[in-house]
Amino acid sequence: MRKLYVVLFLFSLIIFIGCAAVQDGGRAAGKKAPYIVFTVPANGQTKVQRSGNFYVEIYFSAEMDPTTKDFFMMTARGRRVEGRFFWLNGHTLQFRPDVLLEPNTSYECRITDGYSIYKERLRDIPFFWLFTTGP
Repeated sequence: MRKLYVVLFLFSLIIFIGCAAVQDGGRAAGKKAPYIVFTVPANGQTKVQRSGNFYVEIYFSAEMDPTTKDFFMMTARGRRVEGRFFWLNGHTLQFRPDVLLEPNTSYECRITDGYSIYKERLRDIPFFWLFTTGP
């Protein structure tokens, strides 16, 4: 009976050590590549309000390097929309166009690159989405 307890103890110890190694390996081996959680406006959204305080927001899964913001571009009818960038926090980049958006127009937003504060490259790039303004 004592041998059974010793075997069970050793088996439990091996399982415990294995689980602890997997958990520590996940943290020590590096974080997952950051990705885009959601955007505002959402992909395919129509009748987007074009006046007032219009902005585009990108929410990332990890804290991003705030010096890398030139990877975002918004275009309409082949022309780039100029604007200003603001980091609301480490995860959220906001783009505010300098001009009022055109009515009933499709806009494409594109992210071509980006890195977390740990220099991990954004996955699933290039990433793009479309939305259409209302009247």
